[in-house]
Amino acid sequence: METLILDLYHQLGNTNFIVLSLVVAAVLCFWCIPETTDLMVNSTAGLAGLYFGRDQRTLAINASTNNPELFSMIVAFMLGRVGGIANPLGSNFANIYLMFIIAPLLVIARWALAGQWHKVRRMVALLSRERRLLLWHIAMSLTMFVFASFAYWCITGVIQFDELPAEPILRPRYLLLEGGIACLIGIVTFLTFEKRLKAQRGELFDDINDEHHHPSWRGLFLGTAGLTFSCYLLNSFFLVWSEVYAASLSDIFGAAVFAGLHYFLGSLVTSLPEMTVAIENYQRLTVADLNTAMASASQSNMTNLAIAALGSLLLSLSLFLGFNYQI
Repeated sequence: METLILDLYHQLGNTNFIVLSLVVAAVLCFWCIPETTDLMVNSTAGLAGLYFGRDQRTLAINASTNNPELFSMIVAFMLGRVGGIANPLGSNFANIYLMFIIAPLLVIARWALAGQWHKVRRMVALLSRERRLLLWHIAMSLTMFVFASFAYWCITGVIQFDELPAEPILRPRYLLLEGGIACLIGIVTFLTFEKRLKAQRGELFDDINDEHHHPSWRGLFLGTAGLTFSCYLLNSFFLVWSEVYAASLSDIFGAAVFAGLHYFLGSLVTSLPEMTVAIENYQRLTVADLNTAMASASQSNMTNLAIAALGSLLLSLSLFLGFNYQI
């Protein structure tokens, strides 16, 4: 795929290739990834309710939206690059501002433009009444981000907002394992506090809107297959962009352009499904669906830690077997 895209670049020229890139990015951002993820999420939520109970649907919904991050990382590994680990770690940052700032503002703006000010007032009242729940999700999201930041440092040797060095730093295995262990500690921390929340307010997880949740293995597999291809295409374009526009992009993302693209752009793109779920649930104006909307940040951040832990384990194994890696 990378060779094909490079051939297109040489055939089309710089300007036409930029146009093609923008079109592909738009299709991936606003159709392929959201649509295939919606199909997968609704099927997964239905299956979770059928086999594991109604209270597990919220986790299933928000864990499923992390499959773009998982597949992006795995496909990046298959392409010989481990910069894909930056995708789930970067998504922890993207989820916070997308779900707690951008998504509710988009919902309010949509209602305001439609003249539905009564819905705006209802949402403000709901957020005010459930401010403790809001603070819980913000606190858990930030906690998961802290664990993700430590894991990022273990893998790269720099903090998340610093430029990456021109040459990849081969981190010792023990640091990679420490990063994975930190992710696991973060997961246990989240599940412990969520268990308490479920015990105190079980209706938050039982009363969610399940109008579009249909248990379907076919939908799960079709959505997963479409999502896998979308992520593969996204990674292929990232590789070509990092090669063709290395000089310009290195000024923005640092010399290790590929990981920079994954952190700032890939994480944003693959967080669009979470934002879609958040917007849909904010609009329903119920406490249970508000919880699902905010869990698009907190639960998704926890799932991203699980993905990063897997990435750290795979990276440690590759070093143990004698393979080097590229950021």
